[in-house]
Amino acid sequence: MITAFWDIDGTLVESPKARADLFGEAVEALGVAAVIPAGPRDGFTDRRLAEVHLEAAGLATDRVEEYLGVLDSLSAEFYGHTPREAVPGAREALQLTRDHGWRNGLLTGNTPLRARTKLSTSGFDLDAIDWDCFASGAFVSDRAELGRQARRLAGDGPLVVFGDTVQDALAAEAAEAEFVAVNTEPELLEAIADRAVLAVSSLADPAFAAFVRDHRG
Repeated sequence: MITAFWDIDGTLVESPKARADLFGEAVEALGVAAVIPAGPRDGFTDRRLAEVHLEAAGLATDRVEEYLGVLDSLSAEFYGHTPREAVPGAREALQLTRDHGWRNGLLTGNTPLRARTKLSTSGFDLDAIDWDCFASGAFVSDRAELGRQARRLAGDGPLVVFGDTVQDALAAEAAEAEFVAVNTEPELLEAIADRAVLAVSSLADPAFAAFVRDHRG
């Protein structure tokens, strides 16, 4: 059986240009002013983002669990009234892989609650996911470790990782999995295409359906 590990943000659901700063709000809920961390943060796990936001605000990183609990509460409220749009073809993509006998797991930087909330409020069928195959960034800071976690969860069978950033490609390499790049931004897609067995701007692309139909792992 082929196991597909899906990233969420930018792969299954759109990442809007102007996002709510839930990470900053979580810092403020802990009683201090939020400070924007320096440097790029694309592809960071929620745990790693918690660490950098706490450090930037001068708070101890041993408050990560407390921070993530606050972030979960803020996310449940926010996405309940402001759901993300699904990436074109994403809901159908999960059904297509299931129809071809694949197992759909998640390899995401999100906490379990944030993952479920984003998918359910965006209209995804949560039964399309095998929740025993869930590598969550709530528990590790390193994206490559998510890949190794995915490999342990899936066993020795063929794996395919779907993602939109170089961090997802790194996770796929750590999992000894094939990588499929999905990104609606042409420049960003080009930057990761050479690390992928398939690169598409949309899961509605016929090339994706052909890949699933013809793939044997």
